Amino acid sequence: MSIDPSGGGRDTAGIIGGFLGADNRVWITDDKTRAMSSAEWSRTACLLARETNAGGIYVEWNYGRDKCTLAIGTAWQALQDEGAIPKGKLMPGIDAVSAKQGKLLGAEPIAQQMVEDRVRLRGAFVDLENEWATWQPTDPDRPGRIDASCVLVHGLTPEVNHGAIVHAPLPTSPQPGQFGRGLAGAGVGIRQADRLVSSEA
Repeated sequence: MSIDPSGGGRDTAGIIGGFLGADNRVWITDDKTRAMSSAEWSRTACLLARETNAGGIYVEWNYGRDKCTLAIGTAWQALQDEGAIPKGKLMPGIDAVSAKQGKLLGAEPIAQQMVEDRVRLRGAFVDLENEWATWQPTDPDRPGRIDASCVLVHGLTPEVNHGAIVHAPLPTSPQPGQFGRGLAGAGVGIRQADRLVSSEA
């Protein structure tokens, strides 16, 4: 799973779960993104890690690494004290992921992976799909869902940092029924997962 931390209760914290399948695709399985304080997103992330038995938590190296480490460790201990997480359950390791250059460019190689059908959604994630459909490389900011999904894909497939960067065409609005057939807005080909997928790696 991956986290793009919020700076305060008014900011959106991106929390995305997924795995690298036997088909070498990244499958996005969970989206817990919403406006949360540090205390809220750290607890939400820990509970998702427990629910999905996550093997690791990816965070962005230059944006929130130390903050995430402290907040998650504190929340994990608190949830164990409350009985929400078993005492003997080890916290997943926290792995810092570096974008290629700066925060903005990190999304472009991920868009390419989606165009090439190397990233799929295992379920219906309307908000995530719409954010990718309307995002452009020239946008000054990225929504938390996009940041967190970028961190997840970078973490699970680090070789994408070395790939070519794709510039998206001008945006168009997503059309009804477009989900599962690719997104036009950012040139992002996100496909909804089939009910039957390959076994998890």
